Amino acid sequence: MKTFKQTILTILFLVSSILLSAQDKPQTWIRINQLGYSNSAVKIAVMGSKTGQKVKQFELIDASTSKRVLRKNAGKNFGQYGPFNTSYRLDFTEVKTPGTYYLQAGSVRSPEFKIGNDAYTGAADFALKYMRQQRCGYNPFLKATCHPLDGYTVYGPMPDTTFIDVTGGWHDATDYLQYSTTSANATYSMLAAYRD
Repeated sequence: MKTFKQTILTILFLVSSILLSAQDKPQTWIRINQLGYSNSAVKIAVMGSKTGQKVKQFELIDASTSKRVLRKNAGKNFGQYGPFNTSYRLDFTEVKTPGTYYLQAGSVRSPEFKIGNDAYTGAADFALKYMRQQRCGYNPFLKATCHPLDGYTVYGPMPDTTFIDVTGGWHDATDYLQYSTTSANATYSMLAAYRD
């Protein structure tokens, strides 16, 4: 049986470990377009800090050489945004040279991203493959069928518990829930893409 002193020491150790691990978690992030930016596009990242960290300048660094390509004022602090106490729009639109880069603001570094006219190559194919994977009914990605017997009436012109085939459409997320708004949004997005 532990003594009172051992119990107190154990509790202090656990509390200090939790506090130290909480300090190691980042509190400031630079969010970029993960697909990248085309050469002539507007190029903006957002820096947000839960601790209210302020920044005066940011740098764009070439990831292959670690050389600074651009140093610029961070501009106005836009204040609270979502969970962040401070937020900045980091605009580096003037950079048009293709390559792989990252942004640095103080000790905060963004993920690497691409600038190039081929930045979005394959993006539509990737999105369509994901939509195929999220399809309800027969799923060619999983080679399985889901929700084949889930549709039963509760109210309506048919007697309660009448079976209706409701397969088709898209799952809301990987939890396989299905809502009509999700299917309607996916259908609209594909039709608008076809139109455009």
